[in-house]
Amino acid sequence: MAKQPDTPPETGVRETIVRDIVRGLYDGRYEPGQRLPEAELTSTYAVSRGPVREALNVLAARNIVELTPQRGAQVRVLPIGEAIDTLVVAQNLIGLAARLAASNGDPAGRVRLEAALAKLSAFNPDADSAEYAIARDGFYGALTALAANVQLNRILPTVHIHLIRVQFRPVLRTTDASRHRDYQRIAEAVLAARPREAETAARAHIERAIEKLRAFRGG
Repeated sequence: MAKQPDTPPETGVRETIVRDIVRGLYDGRYEPGQRLPEAELTSTYAVSRGPVREALNVLAARNIVELTPQRGAQVRVLPIGEAIDTLVVAQNLIGLAARLAASNGDPAGRVRLEAALAKLSAFNPDADSAEYAIARDGFYGALTALAANVQLNRILPTVHIHLIRVQFRPVLRTTDASRHRDYQRIAEAVLAARPREAETAARAHIERAIEKLRAFRGG
């Protein structure tokens, strides 16, 4: 008997659409406030409406897309207050992830974090492409995996900051030069098993962005 595929074809198509729309936020194909008509998406991805609707529901659940009766789907426009609140939550979660990761000596997890850092460091600090975003997600994914906390692994991926990075790109641009140094500090503290230092470095990294948005808002 032939082995059944682990992932139903429809699910694979849905996830492909989800990933491509997120990628499109970084490469400029999709912008905050842009409508996402089902008919155009079915044509773009050469699929039926079913997978498109499922993909839009996933993106809506992740607060990347808004679904409105009569108007359909559109990429969310984040109020700056909500963006700041999201980063405050992310700051606490990522700080916790770094502290827990530094307390975990799992060899495979440490190798994964080192590899993720190397991949991220290969980019120019000013990069803001989809590939860089994927590498950054890989670093945080490795950090969270090494933290080895079931609830943290469940919650943190739902705190998506894709829209913040895209929508407030000009405001956050001045923090780009320090990004690689921050990632290096986080990883070094984790790999040296210094939990408090790892948490401090992670929180400081996110704090830079919070401060920029607060200053842009005017307080």
